[in-house]
Amino acid sequence: GFDCIQPLEARAGNDVRKLKKEYGSDIAFFGNINMDVLARGIAREIEAEVVSKVMVAKEGGGYIFHSDHSVPPTVSFESYRLAVDLARKHGGY
Repeated sequence: GFDCIQPLEARAGNDVRKLKKEYGSDIAFFGNINMDVLARGIAREIEAEVVSKVMVAKEGGGYIFHSDHSVPPTVSFESYRLAVDLARKHGGY
């Protein structure tokens, strides 16, 4: 068997919020933060992406914050830092 699913590419239609509701704590999830959103660099969109996913996925444990795949060069350091700061603020257990 397996314990954790990664990658969870947003472009492929994966949504950790839906998966967490369906599988609960039976499976751990790794990532799913959409890098297309971070690449746009709009703070309110980044906040919505990170907070909405982290708040659902962390319930009951079993979530590891990460991008939905690799981090492309189109994502600025500032956007990535904002995402990490938001994950630290909202993702603690």
